[in-house]
Amino acid sequence: MPRQRRSSSPQAARVDERLVGVEYVKLLQEHLGLLHRGRDHPNRTLHDDTLLTALLLNFYESSDRSLRQIEDLSCADQARDFLPGRTPRSTLSDALCSMDPRRIEPIIEALCKQLPQLKRVDDDLAALLRRLIAADGSLFTVPADVAWAIGITRSNGKAGRQVRLNLQLDVLHFVPAKLDLSGAGDGSESAAFVRNLLEGVIYLLDRNFVDFVFLHAVLEKKSDFVVRLKSDTNFVALEDRPLNQQDQEAGVLRDRLGNVPGSAGSPGFGTRLLREVIVWDARNKKEVRLLTTLLNVPARTIGQLYRQRWMIELFFRWLKCVAHFEHVISHSANGITVQFYVAVIAVLLSYLRCGQRPGVYEFNCLAWVARGVMSVANMQQVLARRQRERDLAKARRARQAATTQA
Repeated sequence: MPRQRRSSSPQAARVDERLVGVEYVKLLQEHLGLLHRGRDHPNRTLHDDTLLTALLLNFYESSDRSLRQIEDLSCADQARDFLPGRTPRSTLSDALCSMDPRRIEPIIEALCKQLPQLKRVDDDLAALLRRLIAADGSLFTVPADVAWAIGITRSNGKAGRQVRLNLQLDVLHFVPAKLDLSGAGDGSESAAFVRNLLEGVIYLLDRNFVDFVFLHAVLEKKSDFVVRLKSDTNFVALEDRPLNQQDQEAGVLRDRLGNVPGSAGSPGFGTRLLREVIVWDARNKKEVRLLTTLLNVPARTIGQLYRQRWMIELFFRWLKCVAHFEHVISHSANGITVQFYVAVIAVLLSYLRCGQRPGVYEFNCLAWVARGVMSVANMQQVLARRQRERDLAKARRARQAATTQA
């Protein structure tokens, strides 16, 4: 008898409305349907939509994120909505390697459009009417046999491997705007960001981005930047600007216009007019030099913008410490990127479900909802109580600070 071909999966994976919310089920189902049809084939049993749904559910199980766990989960009757029966680890691994992460980007874009407009705490930042993007990289450990990754020597003398997550974070919404991975062949950190720069934004950058090739690329995208200067970066001052009382109270020490000529081996900006704002770092008791292309905003706003850069450090801390993203389940760049995209979707869903930036309480509650041990109503009660506790603690600190100043 001729061998019969397997029929393709009749429908897209179904999302759990407890996890994503009733109001977002339709949106996600439409995108899962597109993923399902994008690479449909009569012999395919594991589609991109089913893989993505399984990875998302697995993300909330921080005790063990592995292909073995997804294989075990696929044996459960309750998993039939998003996995086609028992799915071996080898099948999961092959699907991760072949899945194009760019096919997930429309889901992220659609969820970003659902985010509420955040109330900005400072009128000076609100007046900019521009997206604020913090850019930085963070290293994640991968298995030692991932040949394309960055080679390191561990403290015990053994060889290891890491990949760098190149992240551009929308700091006012606390969600990634762009991300990709770097391995051993990608060169410097700043060079890796050039390929994905955004147009018309304000970049907030630390000292490792004082790279004139990178900064010129930012300007070519018609974007601006606020970057912390290294101590040996030469700034030729042409004009000192006066500081008003608000600037001084905000810790601004100097505000100057001038040039950054660079050097023979590293040409700077020539005669282009730039701005150096020097602010006082009260915590570390030292001056911080900031270089910016923003010439017509208050000097104190430059310092406020740079402080917003800290949000990307908080995001990396959230990813590693709160979401426990410490273990990658693929050896391929595609598979690891997909895993990071799943983390981004989880952040967005946490934000939408909880109504606030996701922290440890929000993550834990959503994990319990995913396991079926907490209802959405209980989650909302718990988070409301935690928010009241935070508000009371904030008010108490404000009273203590006012008493100290008096």
